Order: sequence, then C-alpha cells, then structure tokens
Amino acid sequence: MATTANGTGATGQDAERRFYGRMALAIIIAIFIGFAPSFYLFQMVSYPRPNPPLTALTVAHGIAATAWLAIFYTQIRLVAAKRRDIHRQLGVWGMVLGAAILPIIYFTSLHAIPRGLHPPIIDAESWSAVPLLAIPAMAYLLWMGWRNRMDPQAHKRFMLVYTLCMVEPGLGRWPLFPPNMAGHVISNVLAFAFIIPLVMWDRKTIGSMHWATKAAAVALAFSCFARYIFWGLGIWPDIVRVLPY
Repeated sequence: MATTANGTGATGQDAERRFYGRMALAIIIAIFIGFAPSFYLFQMVSYPRPNPPLTALTVAHGIAATAWLAIFYTQIRLVAAKRRDIHRQLGVWGMVLGAAILPIIYFTSLHAIPRGLHPPIIDAESWSAVPLLAIPAMAYLLWMGWRNRMDPQAHKRFMLVYTLCMVEPGLGRWPLFPPNMAGHVISNVLAFAFIIPLVMWDRKTIGSMHWATKAAAVALAFSCFARYIFWGLGIWPDIVRVLPY
C-alpha cells in the first residue's frame, strides 16, 4: 500500500512514525552532545568552553528539558505501538511539563546574567535575549499543539517544532563552532535548518507545506533570529533590566 497524501494506510503510517522517530533521535543527540560537559556528563568530559558549576536552578532546567525529550520520544513510540490511550493520558502531563519549562527558562536566563554565563561575543544582558526570546515562540507552539490536539497532523507538527526550539542552545555548545559571532550565527542557522526535513516531508506526503508547518516555522524563526534585531537596535539590556525576577 503506497503512502497517501493524508498519511493513511499502513505504509504511510509506518513511514510517518519513522520520520518523527528519527527527528526525535536527531534532536536528542544534538542536545546531548552540546550539554554533555555542562550537564549530562558533568566533570566527565570537557570542551574548550567554560563549564560553570551546576546550581539548583540549572539542574531543574536540565531535568525538565530532558523529561520533555523523553516524553516526546515515548509519545512517538506509543503511537507506533497503537497505544493511543496511554498517548493521550501522557500527553496531558506532557503539556503541563511543557508549560512548566517556560518559567524555568525565564528564571534560569536571568539567573545566568550575574553569573556571567555568556560567550565573549556580547555582554551578559544582551545574551539573555537568546533564551528569553525563545519563550514566546515556545508558548505559542505549545498552545497551538494543545488547541489542535484533535487534529493529529497539526498537533504533531507543533509539538515537533516546540522541541526544535531546544536544538539551538545544544548545537551552539558543540565544539565545532568557535565562540565568536560567526560561530554563533552558523550554529543558529544550522539549528533552524532542522525544520527542513519537516518541510521536505510535507512536500513528499501532501505536495506542499502543511499550514501548521508554516505557522510553526515562523515561530521557530522568531526564536532563532529575533535576537539580532534587538541586538542591532541595542535596546535589549534596557528591556531585561525591567523584567521581574
């Protein structure tokens, strides 16, 4: 049975599950490599980057993000195993966790400013735009995923791109990229490029980009590139100084 445009049929469903499963594994690998010296393999491996001590907040951040990745991959496997009942139950808790990650990102980002946890390309206050501007994008993607939970094709795309928002901080810590603005831009563009397989999947299966992919791509672009606008205007430090903490 051939793959159909709406993903129905045994062959189409199997291919779709393989696609999302491979995307999940690629995301997990990218994040694990990036955060190995600072979290997953702390004091076991090192890259030529600063490796500050862990705090309770950074540990909570790492645990929450890791739990999300585990749930995301588990949800894909549950659908493959035709356990949609458990998938729906776990999905509720996944949404709760996804929402909880947002304030954790907020407080961790502000907590990092006085600790000086930023690359030498820019000051600590300006660098906080990187994680803080991801929050509205992730909030939008999570909300759209929940709102479209009865539309599997839209739901899974929003959930995938929500998870893609976590790739950039992981990929940016790879030792391949020098700690300068050029290295940051290159790693950021490559992180955004993780959405290309989804665009190609849409074109292969339905002939054009799914509406949810288009909406999610805009949110991901905001998460990845809005920082450069604020940096260019030089106004982000003034904004971050008035944020409640």
